[in-house]
Amino acid sequence: MMKATLKYIALFVYFTAGLFLLGLNIKVVFGFVHIGEFYLPYEEIMRNLFKSIIAGSAITLAAIVFNLIDKFKKCRKQPSDPE
Repeated sequence: MMKATLKYIALFVYFTAGLFLLGLNIKVVFGFVHIGEFYLPYEEIMRNLFKSIIAGSAITLAAIVFNLIDKFKKCRKQPSDPE
């Protein structure tokens, strides 16, 4: 049980950090394209952090739900063949 919990925590951290960095990269590139200089205010960083936390938790929740569905399908008794 503890090993599975650590896997889900690692999954959450991985996707949250990855999406956060991806969002920052996109904002910096668009800033260079539109403004022509590096401009990344604190509010944009925090907004990106909250969005990445929400997306990371949604991905982790989906993984948990799909794993529970697989467990319940595997635990269901297989029907016997009528002969």
